[in-house]
Amino acid sequence: MSIQEQYAIDTWRLRGAGQAEPPAPGSHEAKLLRAWWVARREAKALRDGTGGAASPPASRWTSRRTSRRLRRPPRRA
Repeated sequence: MSIQEQYAIDTWRLRGAGQAEPPAPGSHEAKLLRAWWVARREAKALRDGTGGAASPPASRWTSRRTSRRLRRPPRRA
């Protein structure tokens, strides 16, 4: 029996009993991945010694790009 078939049977059984339906298979995966990503980012911040104040990747990239731009002489047309 597949996961979808088991979910359909559980939903049918619980509806008949007047109870709340179970969550759909895979509906919690986005929350789980987000929690894993946040925990990983916080662990990296603590490992790097930033005290948990990790900057988002976009701002790190922007600061790198800006500093590179400041070091490089302007192009002449």
